[in-house]
Amino acid sequence: MLYSIFIKNFGIIDQLRIDFQDGFNVLTGETGAGKSIIIDALQIALGGRPSAEQIRTGSGKALIQVTFDISGIKGLASTLKEAGLDDTEDSMMVMSREITRAGKNICRINEQAVSLAYYRKIGGSLADMHMQPELNSLFSQEKQRQLLDRFAGDGALAALSEVNLLYKRWREARNCFEKLDAEAGDRARRIDTLCYQIEDIRQANLTPGEDAELEDEKKYLANAERISMLAAEAYALLYEGKGGQVSALDLLARAADNLRNLVALDRRNEPLLATLENILYQAEDAARELAGYRDGLDFSPSRLEAVEERLEQIKKLKRKYGGSIPEIISYLEAAQSELAVLENLDQSLEKTSQDIESALAEYNQAAGILSATRRKAARALEDAVKQELLFLEMGRVDFKVSFSELEGPTPGGLERIEFMISTNPGEPLKPLAKIASGGELTRIMLALKALLADTDDVPVLVFDEADTGIGGRALQAVAEKMLQLGRSHQVICVTHSAQVASLGRAHYKIAKEYEGDRTVTRAKLLNPGERLQELARMLDGSEVTDITLRHVRQMMRLSSEK
Repeated sequence: MLYSIFIKNFGIIDQLRIDFQDGFNVLTGETGAGKSIIIDALQIALGGRPSAEQIRTGSGKALIQVTFDISGIKGLASTLKEAGLDDTEDSMMVMSREITRAGKNICRINEQAVSLAYYRKIGGSLADMHMQPELNSLFSQEKQRQLLDRFAGDGALAALSEVNLLYKRWREARNCFEKLDAEAGDRARRIDTLCYQIEDIRQANLTPGEDAELEDEKKYLANAERISMLAAEAYALLYEGKGGQVSALDLLARAADNLRNLVALDRRNEPLLATLENILYQAEDAARELAGYRDGLDFSPSRLEAVEERLEQIKKLKRKYGGSIPEIISYLEAAQSELAVLENLDQSLEKTSQDIESALAEYNQAAGILSATRRKAARALEDAVKQELLFLEMGRVDFKVSFSELEGPTPGGLERIEFMISTNPGEPLKPLAKIASGGELTRIMLALKALLADTDDVPVLVFDEADTGIGGRALQAVAEKMLQLGRSHQVICVTHSAQVASLGRAHYKIAKEYEGDRTVTRAKLLNPGERLQELARMLDGSEVTDITLRHVRQMMRLSSEK
């Protein structure tokens, strides 16, 4: 149920709040008072497209806020969770749109910003808007199919869900086959390329870390002469002496002898002697290792050439297959996997073809069940719609549901569904879009809404002058049908008809007032006396007579008995 709407700086509305009632609500007022502006605001509050031109002159932004009781609305909790919204413990939910002249429109639900897509999805589950231009949605064959499926009930909706699931499985199998088939046309060339690449990498026999080791070896080999000189000189300075200079070991040995003599005289230097003797032993070890290193040096020009060739080979492989040896190995593994698939492509194509046939058989079986359910429901819908239209003063109308086979699977089944109508006896049945006038469309839509009232989860129905083009007994029937819908839904109707307004359980008058040089719109819930005057105005204009008032009192008395 829609509890209230709050509108600020929208159109000619500076600030307006309407608290709606349960059941059938009517909004009346003079032409141009702002009734349709309120409906436009409600449409935007539910996710419609706003325009900066709708912002009140002199204001930088507009705000529209609606408050709903969402208890008992199926599927809404999961949508709210999907959108990252917290559950509303008191069943109340507030939706708001802020429209700015810069084009930035903020959507909020319970003061939490949400994406427009989720905002629209949630709004669409709360209210159905029915305006004369939008009644054209009945012309859509997709809309007509949805209406038939809803009328058919849970069995049809479950079958439709199964058909949709099987269609996706069939479509995935088809996409896989088409991809494999496209690969088959280029298979020979691709296999040749992969075989060359695999062999190119295999022959290299790469080892992770090999390139780093080779770079170190290259540096060693390229600096052979300097390495030999440094090793020899270090050994000479440490062990042999050089240029008449005593070796480091000889000097250390002399120092150790002197310390021993010192210790004999002063034992406090024993730790220092121990340290020096340790250094002497380490220096001797270092001299031996240096001698071994010097004697083992092997500088082969041919080895340097081999190392450089190997590094160049690795560099070329990196340019072709990856920036490092692990990446090259990974490329090799991927190429081997792809080659295996291509070499077994015929088997894959055959298996995928079998998957397509299997999925199609399952789809056709489920779609056949759905078709049978629809055809049975269609006969019942035809009879029920004609019965409803009889009540709505369209008793000579013939209504049929047409089925035509589609060429292949679709998410919605194997048939195209179209509502056919003949508004005059003797005329052939034609598509709804080619026959029905605005007034006829309103009555057909009301008939369908009445038939779907028990299965329709959308709690609020909004009509903006949907009774345009209807008069006499037909108008009275439309009014009574809206009242009937108000027993299972909340109905909000903008009308210029006293017949429709008289049946409303809550009557709001929308009036335009002038404050200085500004025009503002006001809304008032009428009490019985005010309602009497408004209905009289709707019947006779500004000249309200006693006859008019007696007529209105009679209308109100009859209304209370409905």
